[in-house]
Amino acid sequence: MSEQENIKIATANFNYYNAHDVDAADQFLADDYKSGAGGGTDLMNKKHNRVFMQNFLTAFPDLHFEVTQTAAQGDQVVIDWVASGTHNGPVGTPSGGTIEATGKKATVPGCSTYYIKDGKITLSTAYYDMVGLLGQLGLLPAM
Repeated sequence: MSEQENIKIATANFNYYNAHDVDAADQFLADDYKSGAGGGTDLMNKKHNRVFMQNFLTAFPDLHFEVTQTAAQGDQVVIDWVASGTHNGPVGTPSGGTIEATGKKATVPGCSTYYIKDGKITLSTAYYDMVGLLGQLGLLPAM
């Protein structure tokens, strides 16, 4: 597939998350898909990734990703993004705890890298400003 086609696949994934349609986003993921994201200790499979994304969509019912920049080389696509939303629901933590809704708005920059083969995402990694997120939610002491 061309780099432009790979960019379309990666950005379409964001479009479905913006529509809060985790089921539709799955269509872009290979059966053996793996993902890694801030806060997690192990790579997630397709099922765990779905739970991870639904966790954030529940916690931030107005969650929206703005894609700010894309780059592709071969089968790799890198997307810089800014996520924003209001923390109006509980969010699960990697340690199994829960952060109850704070009602606060947050805006967080991040970056995702996608590896695409035969039109499907086989691996993705995401990094985002978790400290900034926790600070905006009032869960860290002021610096």
